[in-house]
Amino acid sequence: MFFIGIFGVEDKEKEIKIVDKIQCKSCNNITRGRLIKSFRYFHFFFIPIFKWNEEYYIVCESCNKVFSISKDKGKDIENGNNIEITYWDLKEINMNYNYTSVCNNCKKVVDSEYEYCPYCGNKLR
Repeated sequence: MFFIGIFGVEDKEKEIKIVDKIQCKSCNNITRGRLIKSFRYFHFFFIPIFKWNEEYYIVCESCNKVFSISKDKGKDIENGNNIEITYWDLKEINMNYNYTSVCNNCKKVVDSEYEYCPYCGNKLR
């Protein structure tokens, strides 16, 4: 019997929902934001087995600024609960953190050090 084990660990981002009526801390507009879930997962034969390092972000559609929100609120929204995200829930991401930029073409959150988007190839700066 011959067995090939295909397994690995990958990072993934998933857009959960468009959130209406958030007040952005950066541009002070009441606008829409995209809720993004970022996580790392282990897969076996391309089937995800378990996830860890789950984090939730809101990306302002007006200024493309990225804010983190609590894991509890992010999970509640992902589960379909009608949770309001307030001005005080948005936590500005430290500039030393990896995810500080958003691609204008594909709208994915990327590392601010990239010159080109790793997802679509669009020039970021």
